Amino acid sequence: MFTQPEVPATGLPRTIHLWVDPIPRSGYRNMAADELLVKRPECWLRIYGWELPAVSFGYFDTAVEAASIFPGAQEYIRRWTGGGIVDHRKGYTYTVTLPAREGLMYPTAEHLYIWIHSALATALKDSGVDCTLLTEDAPDGGRACWASPVKSDIVDTQGHKLAGAGQRRYKGAVLHQGLVQECEPGEGWTQRLAAALAPEVVIVEGEEPYPGFRQELEQLCREKYETPEWNDESRGRRKPTQR
Repeated sequence: MFTQPEVPATGLPRTIHLWVDPIPRSGYRNMAADELLVKRPECWLRIYGWELPAVSFGYFDTAVEAASIFPGAQEYIRRWTGGGIVDHRKGYTYTVTLPAREGLMYPTAEHLYIWIHSALATALKDSGVDCTLLTEDAPDGGRACWASPVKSDIVDTQGHKLAGAGQRRYKGAVLHQGLVQECEPGEGWTQRLAAALAPEVVIVEGEEPYPGFRQELEQLCREKYETPEWNDESRGRRKPTQR
C-alpha cells in the first residue's frame, strides 16, 4: 500500500463530484470545460479525452515552441494553468477543481500538489501500476514536461515519469490539470482516485455535468479561448528556444 505524505487537512473537500466526460472535445472546449467547473461551488474530478491529436502548453509558453518539440499534432492548445509542454496524443487527462469559499484558505500549491498526486499514486498502485512520488527534481530535460520530472511527480521504479500537472488559483478557487502517461492502470482507477481524494463521491453521468453547461461552454470559447487575444504570442510570452 502506498503511504501518503503528511498534508494539512484544512480546507480539503469531504465530497467530490466524479465526471467521466463521455465526449472527446476540441482542445479549447476542454480548457473551457475545466474553467467552468472551477467556478462551480462543488469540488470536481473530471476525466476526459480529446477530439483531435493535441499538445498543450502552459500559460506563458508558445505554440511555436510546442510544435518544435512535438510536431505533427492537429491542435496546439494554450492552457490556463502553468506547467510545461505536454503531448496529449496518449495517456489520460484529468482535472481536479476546488471551489472558492468565503473564509476558507486552501493549503499551499506545493501541499495541494502532494495531496492530489499522493491520491493518484494510491489509485494507480491499487490499479496495478508500480509507482511512487519523486522526492526531488530530476535533471532538467528542457521545456517538454515529460523530460523533466519534478518533486512530487509520479514515477515508475526506473524513475520514468508517469504523471505530472499544472495548477492555477482563481479568486480563491484551485484548478489542477494533470496527465497520466506511460502506464495502463486497471479498470476502476478513476473511482479509486476520487475515493482517495474525498470520503464521499458523487458520480455524475451524461454529456452535461449541470444544466446549461453546453451553452456556457460555447460562450466561453467564443469570448475567450477562440479570440485573437488568447492566441497572441507576442505579449510577455516565452521566446522559442534556439535550436
